[in-house]
Amino acid sequence: MIRLIDITQDDIKNGITDCHKCAIALALKREYKTNNVKVWVEGGDPVLQVNNHDLYMNSFMESDVLDFIFNFDNQDDIDYPSPKPFTLQINE
Repeated sequence: MIRLIDITQDDIKNGITDCHKCAIALALKREYKTNNVKVWVEGGDPVLQVNNHDLYMNSFMESDVLDFIFNFDNQDDIDYPSPKPFTLQINE
């Protein structure tokens, strides 16, 4: 089963650079109705966890998520593009 999760402009606006409160984490909290989420990059790969379980995505989605995380974390730097809303595709 594929689950589509929208990371919205509100998530970007309200998120902060924190693995529990970033834009993707806010969207995951909303979708899965839990506060137990974590988003980070490990070894060059994005890791998304909900209730201590890893979420899985296609490799093309991984690069989109990495780009988003990088742009989100550096959004105050004028040398990097602002993060844009996108739809996260999770394989369940």
